[in-house]
Amino acid sequence: MNFTFDVQNIIDGQGISIAITGMVIVFFALTFISLFITALPHILALFARRWPESEGHHTTRAAAPAQQAVSDEVVAAIAMVLHQRRQA
Repeated sequence: MNFTFDVQNIIDGQGISIAITGMVIVFFALTFISLFITALPHILALFARRWPESEGHHTTRAAAPAQQAVSDEVVAAIAMVLHQRRQA
């Protein structure tokens, strides 16, 4: 087989028009996606107004003690132990 690479082959095969059509399609698809992402908070706000989340489906523990704040030293110690165990 003898392949010849020439600009005329691209023109004869409508390569330029196919490439431009593909670029236009990709441009509009990406524009649509970005507009959808931009409008998503507004769309979700409309859904939340129409169908609000039900309150009270979560159970709470009345007898559970209040959570205590964990100090930075405790977090650092836990991180050190996890790091040492992963190194072993």
